[in-house]
Amino acid sequence: MPPKRDAFALALGALRRRLRQGIDAPGDALPIQLVASELRLSTTPVREVLSRLAGEHLVEKRGPVYTRPHLDGATLAELYALRALLLETAMAPDAGRRARRRTFPERPVLSLGDALAAVGQTPADLVTTLFFELVLAAGDLILAQAYQAATERLASYQPLEAQVFSDLDAEALGLIAAFEAQEPRALLLGAKAYHRRRIAAAGAISSLALGEKYRTDMV
Repeated sequence: MPPKRDAFALALGALRRRLRQGIDAPGDALPIQLVASELRLSTTPVREVLSRLAGEHLVEKRGPVYTRPHLDGATLAELYALRALLLETAMAPDAGRRARRRTFPERPVLSLGDALAAVGQTPADLVTTLFFELVLAAGDLILAQAYQAATERLASYQPLEAQVFSDLDAEALGLIAAFEAQEPRALLLGAKAYHRRRIAAAGAISSLALGEKYRTDMV
């Protein structure tokens, strides 16, 4: 069995992936024994991780049971709006000036053109990378942490967006082109439009999370 901290990190990574992928139905109890068995761990680090994730609002605790939460349309819309606000704050002109006065470690320049050429990367996949890069460029750790927390809560709903919108790759290519061409105004307007239409469609996206995938006769 791995050392305690290694076991915690292993369980944390596995449960974050499980939640992002939406493996469990919203409202269902998370299978602690199954996850522990798959990772060859005791249930202790799995429960410790679930306690942490509950603090991040990524799972809910009901008595001794941890469940994957379901975000209703209004809550989902609020989260999209929060993420949009954090992103717009990071992209404000004065954010860039503030970042230049800080001493953060240098990061390689992001090249989405190279990433597009990579096998298995779709334009829509890269939007998450692009937006987080824009937030990191503001050089504000608290802002970045708040942005990432909102993004984690939205992660399992992101694949459902493709069932609502038929033009995700075209939308993403527009954002990528604005970033590569260093057109901050076009990029900001694109990011606003990206979130605005998801806010409007939040009810439909929320309903899809309770759809065919989780029918009991299919599990």
